[in-house]
Amino acid sequence: MTDIDKKLEILYDLLVDNFGTLEAELKELISKPDKIKDTNKFASLLSDLKNSTFINPLLLTISLSDKGDVWLTDFLYAVINLLDESSVNDEIDIPENLIDKLRVWILDNTGEISWKAANLLKFYESETTEKIQLEKLEERGDFFLTYAECILGLLRYDKEKHMELIRRIAIDETRDPKLREFAADAEKNYR
Repeated sequence: MTDIDKKLEILYDLLVDNFGTLEAELKELISKPDKIKDTNKFASLLSDLKNSTFINPLLLTISLSDKGDVWLTDFLYAVINLLDESSVNDEIDIPENLIDKLRVWILDNTGEISWKAANLLKFYESETTEKIQLEKLEERGDFFLTYAECILGLLRYDKEKHMELIRRIAIDETRDPKLREFAADAEKNYR
């Protein structure tokens, strides 16, 4: 048996014959992220599997996390990708304290954690998330992509209501040039 045949046999065994077992083991690992040596690879694997059944366990684990957890941004990456690929028919359970955690990570932090939290928040269209996104857009000094995700979230929630704000950001010379360009593109693309 050649090397490729062995690999195909292993993949078939895992992904076809025993996927239910693999899925259960991956969900168990999601709930115990400290047992995972390389959470970056693990998150990429979950993303590439494109299986929405991993969304709820990821959201629950994220909701129980602390900002300093080394695996947090990897898990945020995975759940964002899975949500992006998910269907409107998928049942998503939002843990009770998740939106509060995302609020803190977005408003009280900068950089990657704020960006990924804003990226995740855009999937939850509500008045509460709208307020968080608007508050973040009032400030300056964070990573441009954090603000871009807030813009996308507002447009998903109510594009008519927020289009004027997007126009103002696009022409605001006190804003980061990349953000102004993003806002101008968003205004064109979301008409």
